[in-house]
Amino acid sequence: MLSSLFISNFALIKTCEINFNKGFNVILGQSGAGKSILIDAISFVLGAKADKTLMRTGENLMKVEAVFDNISEKTKKKLEDIGVECDDELIISRSLNSDGKSVIRVNGSVVVLKNLRDITEDFVDFCGQHDSVGLINVNNHLALLDSFIGREAEEHLKTLNSYFDELQEIDKKIKALGGDDAERNRLKEILKFQIDEIENANLITGEEEELKEKFNYISASEKISENLSLALNYLERESVSASGLVFDAKALLSSLSEFDNISDCQDRLNSVYYELKDIAETLENILDNTDYDPVSLERIDKRLDLIKDLKRKYGKNIEEILKFLKDAKGKLEELNNGEELLTLLDRQRSELLGKIEDASSKLSALRKEKAKAFESKLEKELNDLQMKGTSFKVNFEKGELSRKGQDEVKFVFSANIGEELKDLSKTASGGELSRLLLAFKNIMLDKESTVIFDEIDSGISGQTAGKVAEKLKNISKYLQTICITHTPVVASKGDEFILVTKESGNGETVSNAQIIHGDEVVREIANLIDGSEKISKTAINHAKELLLKK
Repeated sequence: MLSSLFISNFALIKTCEINFNKGFNVILGQSGAGKSILIDAISFVLGAKADKTLMRTGENLMKVEAVFDNISEKTKKKLEDIGVECDDELIISRSLNSDGKSVIRVNGSVVVLKNLRDITEDFVDFCGQHDSVGLINVNNHLALLDSFIGREAEEHLKTLNSYFDELQEIDKKIKALGGDDAERNRLKEILKFQIDEIENANLITGEEEELKEKFNYISASEKISENLSLALNYLERESVSASGLVFDAKALLSSLSEFDNISDCQDRLNSVYYELKDIAETLENILDNTDYDPVSLERIDKRLDLIKDLKRKYGKNIEEILKFLKDAKGKLEELNNGEELLTLLDRQRSELLGKIEDASSKLSALRKEKAKAFESKLEKELNDLQMKGTSFKVNFEKGELSRKGQDEVKFVFSANIGEELKDLSKTASGGELSRLLLAFKNIMLDKESTVIFDEIDSGISGQTAGKVAEKLKNISKYLQTICITHTPVVASKGDEFILVTKESGNGETVSNAQIIHGDEVVREIANLIDGSEKISKTAINHAKELLLKK
């Protein structure tokens, strides 16, 4: 139940705070005063799309805070799942700044919009002038009937959904085993081809890198040979070579070996000489084995192309390709050995389909049985709402079996005796749809926590208005009801009265909302009756009389 609402810089409202009654809350005010702003604010704090155009002109931040009490165990469980503590009171605040950034807090904890919508999805049922249009959408009719049936339908649907979950798992297993015989054989042939293609390649881990190195070496063999020959010339092939010069230098120093510091240099030159000789010998061997080999180059190139093609098909490197090979062999083995398991799964699937059909038939029978009570109660409500002679029926057709069962449901309606029953969209007027919506709410009183009616009584007068008022009052005995109205008899049924006013001055326009009592209530209801600038005494007395009748 919504216990209070705080609004700051929202549309025309600068700031206001409203406490709501648990019964019938009536919102009054002149046309254009800003009554719908309260509904927009409630929608915003419950997760409606954030719209910067709703921010009061000249402000940088708008904020709405709502307090709900008597929190259900279902909601407490949702809060617990996202780490939000809650007893019996829930404080939700939502702000939006001029940059479009929104901050949502639930009992002080920051939450994302998805969580907010999940938490509050059952808090408020909005019924505006145009919401009754949802009744004409045939896609909603089955859900409405199931909602009327309540727990029994929920249990049947729960069973049906569990069966479909099992069926989904079985189908996954069958698909993993290749499905039907034709699909299995097709998959086996694909796996055999893939296995043969990879095995015939005789891949070795690390060979691609080695092949690339060899390819690059052979491709550069001419340059390698040329540079090695030059290097060998410099080292010892020329008459004046590095090794020859070092040899001559150390020979010159050998005659001076009795001097320690010179002897040390001679030893070092000796080491350099033998190191140069060793380097030259190594380079000679490399040069002798370096030769441009176009045959080897082509063979390596083809091998690299093969590896590249396999990488494109089976993995980004040889390790992944070999893993794919292992998995493919395992899959093929499963398919070859899976006939027995597939036979078992097919049998389980057939048995499960039988259970689904049986559960769907039971649900269908329940729906058809309860539809009679649904029709009867709705016709009674409509009769009370001055729609005498109305006929309302629930038509059933057998559709495709699904998680919702096999029923396709359509509501048909006739407003007058003797007239053909037709789709709601083809026969019900706007006023009739509004009363239909009100009738639906009356026969499903235990389905919501708070219901908001936004001028649902628009265009209704006389005895019909009185009956609508009675229905709204009746709903408020079971559910917290908030109603925007311009109808005096509806307004007179209120337990709490909220007056929305609008004033202009100092270059700005401001709407405000406040609780009113006593003579103020009388005056506002009289204003609905009279409508003139100076309210008559007759209208005042009529307003008092209406208030006494509630």
